[in-house]
Amino acid sequence: MWQCGSALVKGGRSSDLAVEQFHRKLNSERFEEIYTQADHAFQESGKQEEILKFFGAIHKKLGNAGRADRGTIKINTNTNGTFIAVTYTTVYERGTATETFTWRKDVADNLKLVGYNIQSNALITQ
Repeated sequence: MWQCGSALVKGGRSSDLAVEQFHRKLNSERFEEIYTQADHAFQESGKQEEILKFFGAIHKKLGNAGRADRGTIKINTNTNGTFIAVTYTTVYERGTATETFTWRKDVADNLKLVGYNIQSNALITQ
């Protein structure tokens, strides 16, 4: 039980730092950097050009990301590695979004982006 609780705390803190870095890069339109530093599974999830356009559309419609409050966190370890899925409520300049980040933890405890999902009415109405 102790190890499980400790892993959630450590995973949450690591994710918070990774999300801060993600938002800094998104705010400064360093979309290619997000892509190239992501896990190979994320890179293989679609064409690079389309993924970069997706990040561009988020930034164009929502503006800069501000405060991100962590919600749920799930940790799963299997033969493919340790995965941390964390949901955030993020305040952007032009709306609020629910973002779900899925990270793969490497051997040095660094997190690499495996999945990203964003839901915001402002993406549709702006």
